[in-house]
Amino acid sequence: MVDQKEKMSSTQFWVGMLVPPFLKWANPYLKKFFKLTEFDNETKTRVFSKTYPVYFGFLYGLWVTALLSTGFIALIWFMISGPALFPDKSYAVPVFLGLINMIGVWFVFGALLDILFWKISSENFRDYVKFRQLKSGWGFDIKQQIAALFKIGIIYYILTLPVMAYLLL
Repeated sequence: MVDQKEKMSSTQFWVGMLVPPFLKWANPYLKKFFKLTEFDNETKTRVFSKTYPVYFGFLYGLWVTALLSTGFIALIWFMISGPALFPDKSYAVPVFLGLINMIGVWFVFGALLDILFWKISSENFRDYVKFRQLKSGWGFDIKQQIAALFKIGIIYYILTLPVMAYLLL
């Protein structure tokens, strides 16, 4: 019998092994398709030369957690409310609707949360966000990233609409 701890580390291994290369592969295509502008050399120099408070890492972590939680909230809502909303359907229907919407919410509401967090952030924290983006290999203008996320979400919902309609009918 496989220990749960071993399963988790295996999952983490495969996600860690597959996601970064996929993002590295997709990066030029997304840049070209959404016409994303990279940070200029002056911005790169400025954000790498600064020293940031330690708590910025915690705040950035909260930002990412808030973005991820939006999708999980949609999934949980469908799982809890689904049987009441769709009493004649199998429990699998609200679960699949929740999974589909979880991904869409990450894009659409994630973009809206990014707008909110970007607007209320100080200039120094914005530089820290740029710094983290550059370190991860995603050094594009934040406002353009937000617009691209929103567009991806809309395209995603358009593409998954037939699947959602099939589940509901």
